[in-house]
Amino acid sequence: MYDKVCVACGTRLSEFYQTYMLGCPKCYASFEREITLAIKKTHGAVEHTGKIPKTDGIDKQLLTEYQNLIKEKENLAIDGKFSRIKEVSDDLLRLSEELKKRGLL
Repeated sequence: MYDKVCVACGTRLSEFYQTYMLGCPKCYASFEREITLAIKKTHGAVEHTGKIPKTDGIDKQLLTEYQNLIKEKENLAIDGKFSRIKEVSDDLLRLSEELKKRGLL
């Protein structure tokens, strides 16, 4: 049986199938067809489409509120309204703790 070998590092295609690890960057070119088939078989596609976080209405509302508080705090600092910054910082802290619990931060 024919076992392809990477010309640069000597890694064999059979090794790739055992470990799903390549020996060097040249392996990608040497085994392109086989790697593409393995990825497609495993993931269903070879292009990365990314993930969009699934958030419900309340999560979106909390994230929007968090972003608004950050902007407000920045504007307060620019305007020199330092007495209100502490209050907004406390709100930000409480909200960030809630967002962390929800896995959003």
